[in-house]
Amino acid sequence: MIRIGVAGLKKDLTEKTIIENGNGNFEVLVTTDMDAAKKIKKGELDYYFGACNSGGGAAISILIGMIGYGKCSTVAKAGGSAPDKDQIKKLLAEGKVAFGMSVENIEKTVPVLLESILESK
Repeated sequence: MIRIGVAGLKKDLTEKTIIENGNGNFEVLVTTDMDAAKKIKKGELDYYFGACNSGGGAAISILIGMIGYGKCSTVAKAGGSAPDKDQIKKLLAEGKVAFGMSVENIEKTVPVLLESILESK
């Protein structure tokens, strides 16, 4: 089971989107960004999805500070489109585990993240 922590704005929508698109492959923990970062460092979570209005600020800034910039990426900014699978697979291959997105892109971005994660395993 792949464990994902979700935090930020509309975390209930992020959780719902994971459950609806994860085909039972993912365990979701709705938490705070601070707690998610601690759990990633301890190996208690595999990934983090966070959302804010811009996609690059509050969605991921705590994770950058706590687990390092090299493990984090903004994948969908406000006014932008959802990422494609090739882009996400590249980020996963680079060791990224924390992903930030704008709230307007949750329902388009989360399924791409999930599919890419499963294909990269």
